[in-house]
Amino acid sequence: MKKFRLSIAVLLSVWSLAGTGGAKADNGSGANGVKIEKSENKKVRLYIPTDNAKANSAVDVAIIDVDGTVLYKGVATRNKSGQQSFNLKNLPDGQYYITAGNNAWWMSQGVIIRGNSLVVDSRNLQQVMQPTITTYEKNKIEVTMPAVNITDASVAIYDAQNVLVHADKLTGTKRRFDLSTLPEGAYTFVVGPDQKHFSSRIDVRR
Repeated sequence: MKKFRLSIAVLLSVWSLAGTGGAKADNGSGANGVKIEKSENKKVRLYIPTDNAKANSAVDVAIIDVDGTVLYKGVATRNKSGQQSFNLKNLPDGQYYITAGNNAWWMSQGVIIRGNSLVVDSRNLQQVMQPTITTYEKNKIEVTMPAVNITDASVAIYDAQNVLVHADKLTGTKRRFDLSTLPEGAYTFVVGPDQKHFSSRIDVRR
């Protein structure tokens, strides 16, 4: 499939503040209540609930085509209405992904453009929340990663010198790790799908 490479200059018109109000009452179905919805024709709105501190911190946003080309990157910041609007009129027909996230969560919403219309495909929503790392016994760790439609998540463990000591797939939302055989020290867990990794530090003690 032909790869469309659109310049940031062309896509600057994509980003604009939407109208007033409405977002706070709509909690949405995405991570932390964040939601991407069609507004009109080839426009979509990104809702960031104004009463959610985690969602409200600066949100990285990108528009990506089906070949993985990043067409737009920007930052949505906190505002009174909780809305940001994208006008996708410059994009040709095809499948696209709008991604949004920060240090606490990440989501990707698939959209399809045909002619002068746009469809937000609710079946093509991926989201993941920051994993929790808990100790259930001495030097034994449980990783919990709340996620929807994520199939490629992984866990990597690095020592204090940033040397990889363990790597594995994360099937399901929970996984336990026995670190008893590792030397004492600080370790970093890097958890998440290919598109978004979260880091957490733990200590192994004797």
